[in-house]
Formats: sequence, structure tokens, C-alpha cells
Amino acid sequence: MSRAAVDTAGLSGLSGLSGLSGLAGLGMVIAFLVFAGCGAKTMQYSGSLDTPEAEYAKALSLLESGAHDEAEASLRRTMRLDDGFAPAYVGMSRLLLERGDVKEAIRYVHMARIRDVDYVPCWLMAARLYDAAGQYEAAVAEFREAITRDKDRLWAVESYFDLGQTLEKLERLEEAHDAYMEVITLDPLHLEARSSVTRIWKTLGPEFLMRIRYENRDIILP
Repeated sequence: MSRAAVDTAGLSGLSGLSGLSGLAGLGMVIAFLVFAGCGAKTMQYSGSLDTPEAEYAKALSLLESGAHDEAEASLRRTMRLDDGFAPAYVGMSRLLLERGDVKEAIRYVHMARIRDVDYVPCWLMAARLYDAAGQYEAAVAEFREAITRDKDRLWAVESYFDLGQTLEKLERLEEAHDAYMEVITLDPLHLEARSSVTRIWKTLGPEFLMRIRYENRDIILP
């Protein structure tokens, strides 16, 4: 399948989530969402404080503190400064999802991808929308696409970790194990990934441990 086909399929697939605006407690599901840092293509820093980058950083700080109204105002100002600045649209999608407005969250992911299809958090946000909606197979596909597009591996740790969590929901434990091991390779001190690996080892038992050691797929966790 061509990259263009993947992009088109991803966008059209997201539209199927628009009827899920009534999901209860959706804000709690996505409370862990954090998009820290931005790709070199999208983020180009300037010495001036009146830039989309500076305003977006302010918006993220407000969003993390729970000041949604102020964060929204800051995100909209970012868009006015640069209508093509994809991170602002991903930030708005996250904010709207935390408010439970799934339909609008989807719309902003569409707009982010249109502006910069290679901005990895566009794909991560889409994956988390699917995950929050219980569409785990679609979420896995989006997480894998995010990993593929992340050439500099700026978001690899969170992509692999969230992929592992979604694979666990599908009871695909061996694949989840491999995703968590990727996290540990990139960040050996990632406690949640290490705990997840230990849990899967206990669940799958000695036979699984013997096999992955034979295949050199294990890392000894102290």
C-alpha cells in the first residue's frame, strides 16, 4: 500500500469515530496524554517571543495545569500566528478530547495532518482517539504508523509504550512484550515498561521465558 493510501485510509477511518461523542468518562481515559517536544520540520525556533512556538509552549503549560479556557485561547492565538502550525491543532484535539468533544477532536486531527502529515503526534493523537473509543486494532495501526514516520525517534518511547498497552488490551501479550522491550532499550530506567515486562513474563510462564532467551529477545532486568 502506498504512503498516500495509508494517509487517506487513516483520515477516512477517523471519521467513523464521530458518533462516539457520548462516550462516558472519556476525559479520564486520555488524561495521560502528553505531547512534549516537536519535530524539527514543524518547530523552528525564533528569538522573538511573539512566535507560534512560544505561544504553543505557553498553551501546553496551561493545558497541563488544567486551565482549559486559557489554553484554548493560547492555542487559537498560535493558529492566528501561523495557520499551518500542526502542533497547535494536535494540542486543540487533545484539549477537546479532555472535554469529551470527540467529534471536534477528530476534526482537529484531520486539520493537523493536512498541515503536516509527517508530524508524528498527529498519528499518536489519532491512535489515542481510537484507543479511547475501544477500536484497538485501528489504534495499533496508527501507533505503528507513528513509529514508522518517527525517523529521528523523538517520540519512540511513548509510541512503543502506548502500543504495548493497547496490545495488552487485545491480549496479544507477546507483541506487547516486544513493544515494552523496545521502550527499555531506548530508556532502560522506564519503570512502567519494566513492570509491564515482568508482569507479562509471569503471565506467559517459563516456556515463554525459555523461548525468548533462546531467540535472544530478552533483557535481564535487575
